[in-house]
Amino acid sequence: MVRAAFRAVSAQPAPPAHWVVPDPDWDDLSRNEPGAAASARARELRREHPLLTTAAGLLGIRTSAQTFAAGARGERTVGRQLSRWAARYGWHVLHAVPVGQRGADIDHVVIGPFGVVTVNTKTTGTTVWVGEHALTLGGKSVDYLRQSRQEAARASRLLSQATGHQVPVQPVIVFVRAPRVTIRRGGPADVAVLPSPRLLRRWLCRQQSVLPPSEVAAIYQAARRPSSWQGRPRPPC
Repeated sequence: MVRAAFRAVSAQPAPPAHWVVPDPDWDDLSRNEPGAAASARARELRREHPLLTTAAGLLGIRTSAQTFAAGARGERTVGRQLSRWAARYGWHVLHAVPVGQRGADIDHVVIGPFGVVTVNTKTTGTTVWVGEHALTLGGKSVDYLRQSRQEAARASRLLSQATGHQVPVQPVIVFVRAPRVTIRRGGPADVAVLPSPRLLRRWLCRQQSVLPPSEVAAIYQAARRPSSWQGRPRPPC
């Protein structure tokens, strides 16, 4: 009877490999595809409002789902180039990095001798004007500079907590498919604003080396963990 039971158990199909010792701390973010979060949000919006999305498409009205889908395409454009450059120059890059508990994400995080850079990709068909303290699309003010600063500051805080060392982070905004980008007086001092993905590689290569290889590797190991980006949970009341 024992042998029969053993044979029956042995005949059961082996569980999938991902069932073995699941560890959310090591759900490796380096596997994320560029634009994954924006694409998922676009699909979610289409499922929530299928009739509205279809009707808007027929009428030529741009919906939130289309906006997220276009953003995802821009992120893929930048992300694929970043991945190629990272392989060529020995950098590390993560895409669609989930931050916090409310669905926010960072488009791209680049880690190398120059330190850590958060890259915010913006896809637009309108003209862009960038000043020292403001940014407009088609003449309308947008909040991209403040958002990018906050994104970099949050990444610095979380990575510093995860590594136990202060990790400075530089914010970058890259525009995709903008017909014209005007940057006055060099733009803001603390946020790099680049008119096209092509200029991102040149900007990264011009940055000074500030980290030895050991620190680059340690930051990358921490950045790959989802738990590094979730922050410390608040103690119960």
